[in-house]
Amino acid sequence: MPFPSLAALLDPGPTAPALVVTPEHVGGPVAWWDLRRAGALVELHDGAAVAVGAVVGPEHRALALAHEVPARCVLAAATAAWVHTGLCGGRDAPAWPAGVPLELAYSPDTHRPVPRPGRLTRRAPGLGRDTEHLAGVPVTGPERTAVDVACTAPPEAAVPVLVALARGGVDLLAVTRALDRRARVVGRPAAHRALSAARALLAG
Repeated sequence: MPFPSLAALLDPGPTAPALVVTPEHVGGPVAWWDLRRAGALVELHDGAAVAVGAVVGPEHRALALAHEVPARCVLAAATAAWVHTGLCGGRDAPAWPAGVPLELAYSPDTHRPVPRPGRLTRRAPGLGRDTEHLAGVPVTGPERTAVDVACTAPPEAAVPVLVALARGGVDLLAVTRALDRRARVVGRPAAHRALSAARALLAG
């Protein structure tokens, strides 16, 4: 059997296309904006885009926000809901809406990140077991996201997210049990109402 040539050994071969397109992928900011203006790219968030016609999923949305996540923080609540479902404020949101703060969480045993405009950061226990990584970006998992959204979002925003998460496989009864296991919850009654409304919609 012939040995491969040195060129073949040194050639890494084809690489998988990037999930999101940044200026670095296309030769710089000018080229990126030219493609954006020409309609070849659809921006997800601040310099992160996908090719027009691409089917966007949670990994694309998570990666588009990767540069916004400080060390020891995770995307949480409404922002995690957008990552998982593509909904923001109860409506379809192809991109993270301009002017809406990104929601992040950090564990009680770590330092609070430096405050920054456009970021809402909460101290939250239990993140270690409730975090998953999408395209390498830490995000609260769907069940934890459902609990957080039920507690923090107004009902008109929470209920559509809960329905979408349930249709994606989240058990809303399990979410209710997780909510009730929390020792101290601000907004527990409103969260129960949102979960009941979502279950009623799913039941038809």
